[in-house]
Amino acid sequence: MRQLSMPKSLHEVFGQQQTLAEITIVLLFSLLGTCCICYQYALSATPVSTWKLLLGLLIIADILAGFVANFSRGTNNYYAVRPTSRLVFIAIHLHLPLVAWLLQADIGAATLIWLVTILFALSVNALHRSSLQLFVAGALAGIGVLLVLLLNLPLWFTLVALFFMLKVMFSFAVDHYPLSVREQP
Repeated sequence: MRQLSMPKSLHEVFGQQQTLAEITIVLLFSLLGTCCICYQYALSATPVSTWKLLLGLLIIADILAGFVANFSRGTNNYYAVRPTSRLVFIAIHLHLPLVAWLLQADIGAATLIWLVTILFALSVNALHRSSLQLFVAGALAGIGVLLVLLLNLPLWFTLVALFFMLKVMFSFAVDHYPLSVREQP
């Protein structure tokens, strides 16, 4: 497929090059997923002020977009050759506690899931270029999914927490296209 050069301001999201199909899929998934979560939120949560709702939904859209974008070759390759940027990206992900605060979810559960996610992501990242990276990431993702489900959170927040965890520690921290199969830009 034809690669599009991405503007520098979008490198952290889409890498230096991306296909139109991947960009479209990322945006559609983010939009549709956010709408589904918003619907579930409206069914079960206490209403919050409009600005908190809109900011919360924007952060949820970012989580969902990143979950898919990080599987793309362009985004994966961008971070695979920038280990410091990958660590910074992991460290700045305070999305889940922020969503919990904005939309009145369980802040304690959000903080626990966030902490486990960051620790798992750092562990997976430490295995960069190891043949065990994908396997360990899969095992840790399974543990993370169990943890989130056992917390018995509202459906909308369970979805956000699962996508957050999988985004940061599986779709982002794993190098899905190792050097042997990576296309050079």
